[in-house]
Amino acid sequence: MNQTSHVSEIARPRPSSNLAPGPKGLPFFGSVLPAWRDPLALMTTSRETYGDVVRFKFGPFDYYLVTDPDVVRHVLVDNAKAYTKSRNYLGLKIVLGEGLLTSEGEQWRRQRKLAQPAFHRSHLAGFADQMSRATRAMLDRWRAEDVGASRAFCVHEEMMRLTFRIVGLTLFSADVDGDARDVGRALDTALRWANDYAESLVRIPPYVPTPSNIRFKRAMKTLDGIVYRLIADRRAQAAANAGFGSDLLGMLMAVVEEGDGASGAGKGMTDRQLRDEIITMVLAGHETTANLLSWTFSLLAEHPEIEARVRDEATRVLGDRDPVLEDVRALEYTKLVIEEALRLYPPAWMFERQSVEADTLGGYSVKAGSIVGVCPYVIHRHPRYWDRPDAFDPERFRPERAEGRPRYAYLPFGGGARTCIGNHFAMMEAQIILAMIVRQERLALAPGHRVELDPLITLRPKHGVRVTRRPAGPTGGHFGFEAT
Repeated sequence: MNQTSHVSEIARPRPSSNLAPGPKGLPFFGSVLPAWRDPLALMTTSRETYGDVVRFKFGPFDYYLVTDPDVVRHVLVDNAKAYTKSRNYLGLKIVLGEGLLTSEGEQWRRQRKLAQPAFHRSHLAGFADQMSRATRAMLDRWRAEDVGASRAFCVHEEMMRLTFRIVGLTLFSADVDGDARDVGRALDTALRWANDYAESLVRIPPYVPTPSNIRFKRAMKTLDGIVYRLIADRRAQAAANAGFGSDLLGMLMAVVEEGDGASGAGKGMTDRQLRDEIITMVLAGHETTANLLSWTFSLLAEHPEIEARVRDEATRVLGDRDPVLEDVRALEYTKLVIEEALRLYPPAWMFERQSVEADTLGGYSVKAGSIVGVCPYVIHRHPRYWDRPDAFDPERFRPERAEGRPRYAYLPFGGGARTCIGNHFAMMEAQIILAMIVRQERLALAPGHRVELDPLITLRPKHGVRVTRRPAGPTGGHFGFEAT
């Protein structure tokens, strides 16, 4: 780790103006066009040019990029009451409804409290077993169908399919593997629509029958149809067996609110409320982990010596059996690799808050109504906190090298009260899947295939990750990607 001391932006001398610096941009539009073209490049170069609090104009809106960990902590923790989710979440709210990711205030606190027990350690052993079995079924299918042996396949699509099945098995006790392709396509369409909606200066309501809105409506019909089917199946099961089950869906369905005081009868969550929570968990527990694993494979491909260490560890810890919960802690180096992949390519590459009152960020005044962007992609590559920030170096997460690093210099799962509820679930899942695949298979990038960034709601590989496959082993040969 870079041994230079952490000097907070709050403590740095400021120019006489109390307005944060930033690019001037075009009249009225400001920096909208470069943000549309390449938001990652805009955010990265702006931090390098203007510092850790940068002011943008996006049409009529003030937008502040904050990359100092002390300022991030101020927004997410110390003065969190002064911020809500930004207006740019409106598109995502149309997709997800009032689930954990988009709800606010008392409603969010209630939902978080209801969902938290589903991720308790008492459930982890069962989760680990389901993750292992689902991954084994995928690997067996690869061998049986000779996937990737004679022609390239997209490992990102495979990870989307696998993580969707795992979410279904662990949180909803349903095997949804047959729905994976339809869900993947529908989710892609819905998230692209939400991203475009958030970036639009003039937002066309979804009920207006534009080509984009028509595609979006079809995608939502697909997603809703699958989710409502899960709910109906569980209600029928509960009616037959007088119980909802102990998974997340069962816990949510079993919730009964207090009655109105007259009849004393309570009511459970409506199908719409259940739908919002389920589809939020599908996005959070499926899309993001699939992205993480896809980026991890691309990084390992560029660093065969690191890939070999993951394989050696998996072989040493697991032998010829598949992982159980007790093995996860022993897959120590595998975890370091995943943490480093999360640093370089955080699936939640940007999240935002909107100020409900005036505030001061890093010594600069911020008006009420301003949007504040926290960009893990930029923060995770900040040279003040990361030595050789663009290098893939899992060892940087060893405790001795992480000492002194500010807490909010690394936030792949967010921070504060709204830290991702499934962070431990996701890390365990990624360790199990990565160890099992690398132990058994060697994946090489298809010749000529480019792995590119696609920063939408989540950070995806733009054209997927197309690979060929061959069995791993002592004579497995060279493993390498030609990724750029």
